[in-house]
Amino acid sequence: MKISSRRGFITYMAMLGLVTWSTTPLYAKAPKKAFRYQETPLDGKKCSDCIYYLPETSECKMVEGSISPDGWCTIYMKKK
Repeated sequence: MKISSRRGFITYMAMLGLVTWSTTPLYAKAPKKAFRYQETPLDGKKCSDCIYYLPETSECKMVEGSISPDGWCTIYMKKK
């Protein structure tokens, strides 16, 4: 594809960004280190009480890997 104008280039880059964004999974998880995950609760807050915790698989919707029900991380959000 030959881009011969600034407008053509900007349009091409916008479309490329749109295609990239639309094909990226929005459910991607981050490593434990990114959220300072720890295996122990903090001030009574623990994963088993968090909205992101999945007890049937001991996983988190946001953090990669197996999660302890007694763990904690910075994105902890208490279930209502």
